Amino acid sequence: MGSRFLIINPPSEYFFYIPMGTFALCDYLEQRGIAARILNLSLYREDEVHAVLDQHLSSFRPSHVGLILHWQDTTEGFLNTGEYMRPRLRGGKIICGGFTAGYFGASLLNECEFADYVIKGDPEKPVEMLLRDADHSEIPNLIYRSEQGIAENKVSYAADEQALSDMSFSNLGYLCDHQLYLSAINKKLGFPVFVGRGCRFNCRYCGGSRSAYRLHSARKGVVVRSVDSIIRDLHSLKNFTDRIYICHENDRDYIKSLFRAIAEDKGLVKIFHMNYGAWMLPDRELLNLYREAFVTNRSDRPVFELSPEVFDDQARRHIKPGKVHYSLRALKENLSLIGETFGDEVNVSVFFSRYHDSIGTYEEMKREISGISMLKHELLCDRIMNAKIFYDHLSTDVAGQYWETYVAENSHFGTLTSSIRRIRNHEQYNFTFDNLCIYMPRKISDRDIVRCEQMISVLKTLEMHFHEMFHIMFACFGPETVDLIETIVTHAYSDNPDRVFTSRDHTKLLDHISAGISKAGTLFPRMPFIRDLCDLNIRKARYLQKSLISEDLSGTDKSGLNHDLLSINDHDYLDLTGFLQRLKEEGPHSLTPEKTVFIFLADEILSMSYTTYEATLKEFEKGISIDEYYALMNSRGIFSHQYHRDLIEKLCRCRVLHTN
Repeated sequence: MGSRFLIINPPSEYFFYIPMGTFALCDYLEQRGIAARILNLSLYREDEVHAVLDQHLSSFRPSHVGLILHWQDTTEGFLNTGEYMRPRLRGGKIICGGFTAGYFGASLLNECEFADYVIKGDPEKPVEMLLRDADHSEIPNLIYRSEQGIAENKVSYAADEQALSDMSFSNLGYLCDHQLYLSAINKKLGFPVFVGRGCRFNCRYCGGSRSAYRLHSARKGVVVRSVDSIIRDLHSLKNFTDRIYICHENDRDYIKSLFRAIAEDKGLVKIFHMNYGAWMLPDRELLNLYREAFVTNRSDRPVFELSPEVFDDQARRHIKPGKVHYSLRALKENLSLIGETFGDEVNVSVFFSRYHDSIGTYEEMKREISGISMLKHELLCDRIMNAKIFYDHLSTDVAGQYWETYVAENSHFGTLTSSIRRIRNHEQYNFTFDNLCIYMPRKISDRDIVRCEQMISVLKTLEMHFHEMFHIMFACFGPETVDLIETIVTHAYSDNPDRVFTSRDHTKLLDHISAGISKAGTLFPRMPFIRDLCDLNIRKARYLQKSLISEDLSGTDKSGLNHDLLSINDHDYLDLTGFLQRLKEEGPHSLTPEKTVFIFLADEILSMSYTTYEATLKEFEKGISIDEYYALMNSRGIFSHQYHRDLIEKLCRCRVLHTN
C-alpha cells in the first residue's frame, strides 16, 4: 500500500478553524496519486477526542500524520495529541507544520520526542517528497533528526501564483465530518476564502506580518492566486455553504477585481453572505462593489472587521505603519460611510487591544480606557448602532515583533509552553486573559495592571448589564467617569481586589457608584437623579440574578400586583436615546420628570408612563377581577381588547399579577 497522509487539526477550546492551506495540501497530494484526508479534532467534545482519533487511525491507516501547529493557542492540544498518537501509529511518521511549528523548528523537535519532522514554510513539495521516501537531505524546507543531530535543510521551495492557482482550497470532500465543521464555522465568520500567502505590511504586533513571515516561513514576498482560481473555488463551495470570510488585503485593487468578478458571474452574484476583514478603511468603490456582489438583506448581517488596535493616533502610527494606518477621525468618518452605503444591513466590529508597546505607562493606559469608552458613547449619540467595539488582551504572536523584542529565549519552544502554563494557571495575575498575552509593558507595575483590569471589568459590567447607566454616566461626566471608577476600585475593593472579577452580585457596585457620585461635589450637580437611576438598576441587577422577591399573594381572595416586580421612577431611562436627548436639551437640573413604571417580566422589562399605569394596571390594587378590568378598559377606550389580553397573559405568566 502506498503512502497515505492524515492531517490532524488538534483539539482546542479556542480555535476550531483549519488553516486554509490544509485543503490545498490535500488537493496537491491527491492530484499526484497520494491519498490525503483532514481530521479536525477541535469539532469534538473532550471525552470524544481519543475515540474519534483511534477510529480514523484504524480506518484510514496513514503512513504519515501531519500534526498542525499553526496558531500558538492550539499548543496544548498539539502536545496532547502528539503524545497520545505516537504509540498508536505503529511505525508511522509525524510531520509538524504551520506558522508556530516552522518558527520553532529544531527546538520543537528537541522538545517533542513524538515528532519526526517539521516543515518550515510552504509544505506541498516537501511533503510529497517525504511521502515518496526521497533522501531527507534533498527535501527542501525539511527539519529532521539525523545521525549527527537535528538537520535543517534550506527553505528553497515556495509556491508561486501558478502553483497556488492549480490547487483547490475549498474541497470539503477531504475533511472528515465536514458537516460538523460547516455547522461550527457558520456560527462564526464562515468558510475562509484563500487569497494568497505573505504580507507587504509590517504591523509590530502581528504574527502574519512581513517580518514574521520571514521568520516562520522564510517567505520574502507576497503571492496571490489568480482571480479565476478563486471563482472556481467559490462555484464548488456554494454547494456546501453560503457563508464565507475574506481577510487578505495586501492589494486593494486585487480585492476590487475579485468582487467585480463575483458580481459579474451569474452563478455567484448575490449567493454568498461574506464577512470581510479589512486591513485598511474600505473606500466607497469597495463598498459599492461589495453591495453588488454579496447578500446584505438578511437578518444575520454580514460583518466588516476594522482593527485600529490602539486609541491614540500617534501610537497607532507606531504599531501600524504605512497604508494600514488611519486616524480615529478617519475611522469615525468611515463608519458613517458604511452606514450611508448599507444602512442597517451590515454590522461593523471595531477591534482595539490592550498592552501594546506604544502604551507605556499607567496614565496612558487610563487615557486609552477612557477614550475607547467615550468612543462607544459617541457612536451611540451619532446613531451609529451597527458598530460594536471590542477591547481585548493583545495576543503576543510568535514571530511578531513584540515576541522577538520582549520575550526572553524566544527561539525555544519551552518558552511558549511555559508561558501558556503560567497564564492558564494564573501564576502572575488572577484575572482571565482573552488571548495569549505574554508581553506586558514593563513600565506599568503589576499593581497598576490589575487596577486597569479592574476598571475595564467594571466598565464592561456596566455596558453589558446596565447599558443605560453606562451611557448616561458618560453623557454627564465624560472621561471623568473613568476617574470615578478608578476611585471605586482603588478604595472600595482594596481589601479584596479579585472581587471585581469574580462577584456576580452587582448591587454593591451600583451602591458604590451612587455613593461616589452623591458625595462628589463636582459630580452630583451634573447627575442629581443618580439615586433614582441607581434604584432602578439595583432592581435590574436583582432581576438579572432572578432574586427579586415575589410577593406572596396566595391564599387571598383578591387580584393584585406583585410590587416586588414593579419599579416606579422619575424618568424613562430605558428609552435611552430619548432620555439623552432631553438631558442635552433641558440640562440635568431642569429635566422634566416623566414618571415611569417598569415591570420585570421573565425575559424583558416592560415600561409604561405612570399616567398609563394609573389608568390601567393600578386598578388591580382595588381587587377587581380580570373580567372587570377588561370591561373597565373597554368603557374608558384605552387601547384594544387584544392589547390588554396579551398584557394580562404576560403578567399572570410572570407572576406580576395574581388573580383569585
